[in-house]
Amino acid sequence: MTIALVALGGALGAVVHYWLTRAVTDPRRVTLTTLVACAALGFVAAATPPERYFALACIGFLGALAPMTSVALLTVTQVRRSDHRGAALFLSATVIGGVACAMLGFLLYSSGLTLYRKF
Repeated sequence: MTIALVALGGALGAVVHYWLTRAVTDPRRVTLTTLVACAALGFVAAATPPERYFALACIGFLGALAPMTSVALLTVTQVRRSDHRGAALFLSATVIGGVACAMLGFLLYSSGLTLYRKF
């Protein structure tokens, strides 16, 4: 059952990724999509949903929404065009920004939960 949920979430995430980035042609769209997906991943992971929802939302949908293959493809494309500075900036922004956004999503959920419990 979990594998079917991951496949369903992955299919939906891949379609949304394609629609948002238009077949991986614009580095800014890919970076923005990846950062938002990482923030959502951190937020949902902090919520600790049941395994089936985690498989559907995090592993399936958000994993397919922000694939590192798109980042790798755009980085290699920029390097082939001799845009080394742009490739390094894009790769750094996506990787470091993705981790930072995941941490931010996790902290937003955790701090919101803490504030909720205080009142």
